[in-house]
Amino acid sequence: MAGGQARASAERGVRFAERHESTVKRVGRAGVAADGVVHLLVAWLAAQVALGGSGGSADSTGALAQVRDTAIGPVLLWVLALGFLAMAAWQAIEAATGDKTSHRVSAAAKTVVALALLVSCVRFATGGGSSAGQNQQTLTQRVLEAPGGPVLVVVVGLAILGYGVATVVRGFKHSFEDKVEGTLSPALTGLGVAGYVARGLAFAVLGVLVVVSSQGDTAKSRGLDAAFREIAAQPFGTVLLLVVALGLAAYGLFQVVTARRRRRA
Repeated sequence: MAGGQARASAERGVRFAERHESTVKRVGRAGVAADGVVHLLVAWLAAQVALGGSGGSADSTGALAQVRDTAIGPVLLWVLALGFLAMAAWQAIEAATGDKTSHRVSAAAKTVVALALLVSCVRFATGGGSSAGQNQQTLTQRVLEAPGGPVLVVVVGLAILGYGVATVVRGFKHSFEDKVEGTLSPALTGLGVAGYVARGLAFAVLGVLVVVSSQGDTAKSRGLDAAFREIAAQPFGTVLLLVVALGLAAYGLFQVVTARRRRRA
């Protein structure tokens, strides 16, 4: 009896989601624009790393700290928070009702990311905030100390590396065009290619660093900021990181400009 009631409740929830999916999608597109804004700020911070500036942490935490420090920072943070809340709701519905397993898995992951960004926005808006990189380093250390921890860290690192490579391929194959309603102009297509390739490269480097951290060097696992600094440390690293920063700016601009036409996040 209890099982039947649970299934009926779940089915009612899915039907409700399907009825309101169109409205949620329209509102959720604001989250795509918010994601674009964050990437534009991350690109700016990455460029500062390339040029030797101190700046802040070149990741989403650093980006939100930049927003907080503006004259109307708290207001902007609440606006971004609402955008990420809407995006999380949209992606949660997609995860529950999507027609393809790959889309549902992707939507579930994006729900988690949007909720994490939502929490970060609220923390900064209310006077809190913390270093995501430091938190990630601490989490990695705890995982390494657990039974089988190094293996798990390697698996996570390889998954991040795989995501990065897949994102690069998605950029070169123009697969991102399926996310946007209508036809993209050559300029928007160029932004998409540059953005996806640069973002994929950044995550691929991060994945490698997470794998390296399995040997005990947890400082290597401190998020995108560590990945950018690793790129900058290579021969011709300044030029390469500036190219990556420009690519991330292209991704952010692509997200902002196409947000109102998105069929998928």
